[in-house]
Formats: sequence, structure tokens, C-alpha cells
Amino acid sequence: MPAQLDASSFLDHFRPGAEIYTPGCAGHSLLFESWLRQAPERCDGVRFTGVHIPTVNRFDFASLHPGARQRTIFLSAELRESWLAGRVDYLPMSYSATWQWLSQEAQLDVALVQVAPPDDNGQCSLGVAADFTPAAWPRAAKVLAHVNPRMPRTHGPSIPWSRIHAAIEHDGPLLEAPDPAPDPAMEAVAAQVATLVPDRATLQLGLGRLQSAVLRALRGRRDLRIHSGMVSDGLLGLIDDGALAPAPDAVVAGVALGSQALYDAVAGRVQFREVGHTHDHGVLRAIARLTAINSALSVDLLGQVNGDCLGGRQLSGIGGLPDFLRGARQAPEGRGIIALPAATPKGQTRIVPMLPAGPVSVARIDADCVVTEHGVADLRHLGVHERARALIAIADPVHRESLERDWHEITQRL
Repeated sequence: MPAQLDASSFLDHFRPGAEIYTPGCAGHSLLFESWLRQAPERCDGVRFTGVHIPTVNRFDFASLHPGARQRTIFLSAELRESWLAGRVDYLPMSYSATWQWLSQEAQLDVALVQVAPPDDNGQCSLGVAADFTPAAWPRAAKVLAHVNPRMPRTHGPSIPWSRIHAAIEHDGPLLEAPDPAPDPAMEAVAAQVATLVPDRATLQLGLGRLQSAVLRALRGRRDLRIHSGMVSDGLLGLIDDGALAPAPDAVVAGVALGSQALYDAVAGRVQFREVGHTHDHGVLRAIARLTAINSALSVDLLGQVNGDCLGGRQLSGIGGLPDFLRGARQAPEGRGIIALPAATPKGQTRIVPMLPAGPVSVARIDADCVVTEHGVADLRHLGVHERARALIAIADPVHRESLERDWHEITQRL
């Protein structure tokens, strides 16, 4: 039986040199966060590791104390101050690489988890956050659990009650991230994306405005499936519309992140799986009509994709983008789609001549299909000049002439 956990005994596990795993998305315990905030001095010399999603997991563990550190595969605005102070260890890794590292190499003293109450078999469901925790908790010397009655018991990974060292049952809200309001520019992009999605396709979508807009645009489809790292409130519209295939495994995801309405709906509709399954290249390339749909900050005329840097500043991370693009390209009738508005709200082009020196999220050899509100550029099997012409054709009309001139100059150097 786990020992009874309270704030005092919880903080006893935080000592200089301790390595602590902290889940992201709705696996993040707001109770544990409150205990840490109340005693920041206990975090001196402690390093927190987890996959914390920008704009969602806003808590900066490294800010708790000047001697605290945070290890992550995403940088975000919330971590900027700690990053500049040298307290953030940024790992430029994909989801599949992060899973492999956590499951095979990471050394952790404590894993903090938020789980559903144990079932009749003594299993505590990880609920709506099954992504990386199944890799991390077996590598930890101790597991501390927030047992939350609001965490739904889902079809997916769990932790045996007998493997939890200390636990507290506390009824508290889960972290929520409702869908953003519709954006006209992204709705126009989504309408173009929808032309590439047939009935019976299997969808993968990233988080945010693009996912929401695309799912709204697909409500007329039938027998759709989802195999994704994440599902959001947009899933509710597909359920209401009857667009999903009538199969128990029609929706497979690592996490659900949205409103309480989504959390209430997923228990019987979503098969939750760990990243070792959702992002596995062998699994992905075996899924017929896998359509991976992801956003980016910019795409250059070579087909290179920038998804995580702006003006030389690291804004995010590559996440599962390369995993899904490569898997979709290899899948039977699969497509890997990068979708983005042709210009920023300030009118700057997102189809650029060439990405600046620095990180590239997706290499040109992995380019497949780029979509803006102005059309579709299918880059498969195109030579470099044909690629450039296809991308210029879907750029904002205001910038096409200058892109033509820039491409002419680039070809003189290639």
C-alpha cells in the first residue's frame, strides 16, 4: 500500500541533486504545483524533467529557485527568463527520440504522476495523459501520485497501485485548454487542407488553431480515424457529426487536451497509447491513408520547414512533426501536409526565399505537401525549380514577384 502523502512528506523528496519527472498536458498536477510554490526553497539544486507544451503547461519549474533547473524538449515564452538565466536544459529531440531516451537511459529519482483512482484490479489509469509517463515512471526510484477522482479512467496505460510509493487523493480541476476562437486566415487554410482528406482517412493533427479549423472543415467526411499525439475539443464536433468510423479504435491518441466536456467524452471513445506507439515509425507507415497535418512558421523555396524559431529565437521545439511526416510519407496512400497562412498578420510572407542559417525543423528531403489559403503545392517528385514555382504559386500574391526575383538569385549560387 502506498504511504499517505501530504505537503510535508512530498517536499521531503526534494533534495539537492534530485532528478524529478513531471508530466505535461493534463497530467500536470495543480496540487503538486501549489505545494512547490509554497516551499520554493526546497527546489534548490533540483532538476525537473518533462515534456511541457508551450501555451499549455505555463508553469516554469526553474523559476522556483535560482538553483532549480528544468529539462525540456520545448522552449516557450514562459521559460524565456529562466532560459536566459541559464537554468533551462533544452534538448532538441523529436518525440520518438525523447521516448527512447526516457524509457532506456534517463535516471530519475522521483516521478510525479496524476492518476485516476485504482480499479478493481489495482490499476491506476493515466487517464487523458498517457504520452511519456509510461516511459518515465519505471525509471524512477519512487513514484508519488495525485489520485484525482476527476481524472477519467480511460482505455490505455496505467500504474499498479502497488508500484506507487506515496499518494494523496484530492479532488481538483484538471488542466484545461479549450479550442481557440476561429481565425479567418486559418479557416481558409483548413478549407484547402480539407480537399486533400478523403473519406476513410486516418488523421494526425498538431495542437492549436489549425487542428480546430481542419476538424471543423471535415465534419462532412465519413469513416474517419484519428491516430495522433493529441486530440482536442475539435474531436467533439466529429463525434456529434457522425464523421468517425464506427470502431472502438477509431481514435488513438497520446493525450487529450481541452475542456471538461472533452474529458467527459473520451473515456469510451479514445484508445490512449504511449508515445512509443503513437509515434513509432513502424506503426505509422502501416496505417493506410495516414494524413499528417501540421503547421509551421515558414517554408522556403527549397521545401525546408521552420517550425520552432523566429528571428533566430527558439520559440518551441520540433515535437512529433518529423515522426509523423516521415511515417505518413511511407504509409499506403499517406500524405504529410504542412499548412500555414501565406502571410503573417503584419503582411510578411511565410513562403520565404531561403531559411536563415540555423535550425531546420524539416529537411527538404522530407517535404511532401504545403498548403496555404491560396492552394496546394505538392512537392513530391518535383525538381528544385518546379518546387520553387509550386511554392511561389501559393504564396501571398503581393510577394510572388519578389520571390521570383529571389529564386533567380538563389539559382545562381546553387
